[in-house]
Amino acid sequence: MYEQHWKLKVKPFENDQNTEFFYQSREHREALVRLLYAIMESKGCVLLTGEPGCGKTFVLHALANELAEKKVKVAMVKNPSGDPIDLLRQIAQTFGVRSAHAAKSELVAGIEQYLAYYRERGIRAVLLIDDADMIGNDRAYEELRLLMNLEQGGRPLLTMVLAGHPRLRSILREIPGLSQRIALTYAIPALSEDESIRYVEYRLGRVNGKTDIFEDRALREIYRASGGVPRLINHLCDLSLLVGASEGRQVVDARVVHKARNEFREELHQ
Repeated sequence: MYEQHWKLKVKPFENDQNTEFFYQSREHREALVRLLYAIMESKGCVLLTGEPGCGKTFVLHALANELAEKKVKVAMVKNPSGDPIDLLRQIAQTFGVRSAHAAKSELVAGIEQYLAYYRERGIRAVLLIDDADMIGNDRAYEELRLLMNLEQGGRPLLTMVLAGHPRLRSILREIPGLSQRIALTYAIPALSEDESIRYVEYRLGRVNGKTDIFEDRALREIYRASGGVPRLINHLCDLSLLVGASEGRQVVDARVVHKARNEFREELHQ
């Protein structure tokens, strides 16, 4: 809608998981490096946490892209079920196991067979579970622990990455059998002010946009209003570009951002 006004190929601040727009801040790169290390070293379980909108899912998708080039079989579960059997079915299906009506024993046997198949061919297997804090069922978490018991030649057949809100740490502390298998943890913080500015400029640059569309004061206002949370930065930048285009502006100044911020607050309270 505003792309023509700002001479952009596409909207640069969509809240999707297009990894072409993955801005690797120091913290996001650190998360990615740690996850890659744990997987390539066949560690058991890895925990990735962060507040909503901080980029956990982006990191998981970027991780999956990198692993695709490293002879690793990746299975990702989004919106995991809290029902133990349904969760096992989700996991089985992501690995390609036919499991529509299988019993628990058949599901586990099928998953183990597929994991052993990959291992025999020198292929590592990793399970990524996004929003793992939403499972909310001790018995379902216990099924994840049991999957960690699957091994061949004394080595685990599966590396598991659990991503979720910070509360996931306290949830797992109540499940010692699973928490004790966590080999590595990392918490993604919000972006700093300087990183937030570079984030906006990076996204604009990805769509052939001028990186000076936003005035300096506008960028700092976006940081203050968003707290450095990428998802909120995206929303405020998107609204600011819309407001600026509708007013025929040549740049986005702090007043435009302020107006966009007020509109955003109104949306939140509707």
